[in-house]
Amino acid sequence: METTKRGQKRCVYCGRFYRPDPRARKIQKSCNDAKCKAKRKRESQRKWLGANPDYFKGRYVNVKEWRKKHPDYQRLWRKKVREIQDEIPLAEPVKTMVLVIPEKMLKNEIQDEIRLVRQCGCGFYVAGGKTAVRDTRFD
Repeated sequence: METTKRGQKRCVYCGRFYRPDPRARKIQKSCNDAKCKAKRKRESQRKWLGANPDYFKGRYVNVKEWRKKHPDYQRLWRKKVREIQDEIPLAEPVKTMVLVIPEKMLKNEIQDEIRLVRQCGCGFYVAGGKTAVRDTRFD
């Protein structure tokens, strides 16, 4: 595989130079393009299947028999998983925030207002030039 002085490599599939991921630079073959990734994956799967030709053979019969003995397994498993997800409480309550900003306010002032609202967890309501702070935790 061709490597340049800047640490770039040539993609095996499209021929363009790319900067490899530092974690896999020694073994990475393809650039980040989706077509090259797909080609690399197909090649890898074909190679694996060539090395393990009997991996998928004869399994369907066993699975079919097991499913006959356990007809409701998948339905019950899905129901159980959904119930578990529903039981997990939120880490903190969802807060709503409404921030109405007058047109005359400057951009940096807007950012300051948003930062203050996030820090205190309160909603700011600005109407008619008057500012009123309202706690929205109990809405």
